[in-house]
Amino acid sequence: MALELQLIARSSTGDAETSARLLQAKREVTASLDELRDVARGIHPAVLTGHGLAVALESLAAQAAVPVELDVAVDERLAERIEVAAYYVVSESLTNIGKHARATAASVHVTRSSDVVVVEIVDDGIGGADTEGGTGLRGLADRVEAVGGRLRIWSPAGQGTRLEAEFPCR
Repeated sequence: MALELQLIARSSTGDAETSARLLQAKREVTASLDELRDVARGIHPAVLTGHGLAVALESLAAQAAVPVELDVAVDERLAERIEVAAYYVVSESLTNIGKHARATAASVHVTRSSDVVVVEIVDDGIGGADTEGGTGLRGLADRVEAVGGRLRIWSPAGQGTRLEAEFPCR
């Protein structure tokens, strides 16, 4: 709808007031969409609550823009806050891969030792993920750190991206 409003505003000839009102409506639609995304980030899918992390990640992998190799080596349920954070790390990472990486494949590996869950996402894309600019990767790091975890990213230009999130699970 925002795009359509922008196109109409650009094509309206001679009526500056109408064009300005259409562009303002476009900005309001965009702001509403951003607010809706913020709300949606705080709600986790029923599949995660009902069936656990492995099944929820299978659903994400099936919907990803590139083929995803998935390996979840966690047999038991984790604390809800850890499952939710891990789910969103994978969800946002696969979304970023589809939007920016120009990758042909990705992998997601989840392992657990006695006191740490590690989620690793790797793609074969163009690399160069900017951890300083924008809010996407910073938001992901904030989500991981909010549950006492740590996020690391390796993304050399031309060599794909590897993201690793560690979550404590005592």
